[in-house]
Amino acid sequence: MERVSLKMIAEELGVSIATVSLVLNGKDKNGRVGRDTAKKILDKAAELNYVPNTFAMGLKMGRSKTIGLIVADISNVFFGTLALYVQEYAEKEGYTVIVANTNEQVKNMERMIKLLKSRQVDGLIITPTEGSEFLIEDLMKDKMPLVLVDRSYPDLPVNSVLINNYEISYKSTKQLIQQGCKNIAFVMYKQNHFHINERKRGYCEAVKEVGLYKEDNIQEVRYEFLKSDIDRAISYLVKKEEKIDGIFFATNSISIAGVKSLCKHHLVLQRDIQIMCFDESDAFYLVPFSIPFVKQPIEEMAQHAIQILLDQIEGRNLKVEKCFLDAELILR
Repeated sequence: MERVSLKMIAEELGVSIATVSLVLNGKDKNGRVGRDTAKKILDKAAELNYVPNTFAMGLKMGRSKTIGLIVADISNVFFGTLALYVQEYAEKEGYTVIVANTNEQVKNMERMIKLLKSRQVDGLIITPTEGSEFLIEDLMKDKMPLVLVDRSYPDLPVNSVLINNYEISYKSTKQLIQQGCKNIAFVMYKQNHFHINERKRGYCEAVKEVGLYKEDNIQEVRYEFLKSDIDRAISYLVKKEEKIDGIFFATNSISIAGVKSLCKHHLVLQRDIQIMCFDESDAFYLVPFSIPFVKQPIEEMAQHAIQILLDQIEGRNLKVEKCFLDAELILR
């Protein structure tokens, strides 16, 4: 189906393309086009289902009015929700969002960056994969407007929006201790990400303070083999001679897989073993017990990421911003 253009509307009404453009782009502020003519143009545009070519309009201003969002795992509810809010806030500012998924692979991230740059996006919001510092450094050298969200590289002077990973993990572990847990495990991804390491640091500090630290209570699982690795880790923990009475799961995906694995061992959660999870999940409301979790301020993260990025794109603020937001411990 042929796209309706300004020329088509102009020919239908017998007026100039410039007149149609003035009316449809809201630039007839001096009343150069008569009311009757303007109404006919608006009515004809509606009749023909005219949709403005925002990409072309943006290029005239030196921008595409599009933003690239690169996430690590779109199937994860955290990243899906983040994408939803990023799109919502971007659209309020007149920008379109193109979402790309890396599946935690640095090669995919490199490919997605090239693709989005070829689409002439004005800026990027990225949750970087492990080992992608060189890609972030290349974007910085190219002066591409950029914000990292959820994850960052603390040694790089790059815009970022993060949560207080250390503090909330410390607080969450302390909560398990206050509930009477004496042997608490921590299950995390086998990744060298700053945010994951900060969560681990918070856990370690909390258990060390009360003399409960045991190195083999920290279990690592691989993203690519989450199901088999989590089953292995849970089997090891629940069969230990010194009974595990609490587990802190470091991410949303690990939490879901961990709860499933614990149920396979016929453990009554929150009675036989206490658990603490990262991120809220609808699945938690389907089980007959309460699961405490860390609630990340996802909407605020998206809002701040968009604002920082647009400040860069539109030249309002070129200073590097590192924004830290507070997550909340929800006890149900």
